[in-house]
Amino acid sequence: MKIRSLSFHVLHVSAKTNWSFIRIETDSGLAGWGECSLNGWEPLQREYAAQLAVAVAGTQIDSLANVATRCRLHLHSPGGLIEHSIKSASEQALLDLLAQNEGVPVWRLFGDARRSSVEIYANINRATQPRNPEGFATSAKAAVAAGFAAIKLAPFDGVLPAIAETDAASALIDAALARVRAVREAVGFDVKVMVDCHWRLTPKTARRVLDELRDVNLHWLECPISEQAQWHADIRAIREYANARNIRLAGAEMQAEVEGFRPFIEAGLYDTIMPDVKYCGGVSALLRIAELAAKHDVQTAPHNPTGPICNIASLHACIGGAACAFLELQVGESELFTSSVGGDKPTFAQGRYSAPTSPGLGMELNATVLAAHPYEPVSGGLDASLG
Repeated sequence: MKIRSLSFHVLHVSAKTNWSFIRIETDSGLAGWGECSLNGWEPLQREYAAQLAVAVAGTQIDSLANVATRCRLHLHSPGGLIEHSIKSASEQALLDLLAQNEGVPVWRLFGDARRSSVEIYANINRATQPRNPEGFATSAKAAVAAGFAAIKLAPFDGVLPAIAETDAASALIDAALARVRAVREAVGFDVKVMVDCHWRLTPKTARRVLDELRDVNLHWLECPISEQAQWHADIRAIREYANARNIRLAGAEMQAEVEGFRPFIEAGLYDTIMPDVKYCGGVSALLRIAELAAKHDVQTAPHNPTGPICNIASLHACIGGAACAFLELQVGESELFTSSVGGDKPTFAQGRYSAPTSPGLGMELNATVLAAHPYEPVSGGLDASLG
């Protein structure tokens, strides 16, 4: 089975969101898909994809080792997250092809299933309008009514580290805390509630948030402060502060490969790490990261707030991954999440996805829908990719 073509595609979802994909076709006519959504960077992604298309044209795909070789990019300059997004999506697409050719689901390429289903939590952030306590409460109640037993929100609108300790930001933090309390009141205490900070806080304000939400019984606080190396000691201290209040600390969603996650895992920075199949190197890299995390008693809960191909690839990884039984789902952002894809969509019941059984990823983008929603620049920037 030889690669005939590799192409880059963008589906425009909203004024704030694009979803981006890699499609690889073989000489036998099979097509595989991967997702690399990275809002604001689509033109550069297209250039990287074009370089990779030339590099891999005509090459053979017949084994996992072969897939790994084809995903070692030979591009002209360091690309950081952009390059890793193209690599990660291409790996997803190649695994999709290999599994289709063998007649098995992608997770089966890596051995037996670790679990038959995965708990799904609802990210209600983008679906929520208005963004006041009542709006968040309404979104949370709708998610619970739909069968979710865990909810995540990102309430810190307007807060940035540079101003987080000012009086002006204090009012914004108060507004965020009110949103969280409204969600807890709306769903009761049998539902897990998680709060994503998107690195908007400082160590001081992170501790304030943990103190003021102690009675809310958070399941986790996510990405409170910058994850650059100079902040690692502070992250570890925040984890200890959170754990003393029976709250987990989660993060590390923008790293790549095992080596990118190793400092966070081995130094005990987080209770839960959140590799993203779009950025970390693909399904196989996510599985390697989860294995390392499990050895250190760290949970893996893949970051998954974007499109339908990332969602299904993340599910396959969770079925085969160590300590990887909790998965994010962005709910209510756009009906395109379901209408843009064909194939066997994940089966959702009682807050869980069942293990996929179709060959490959089991899903493909609808060409007609793609053509009807072509690329447009968006205003959300990277924040929209983060959820």
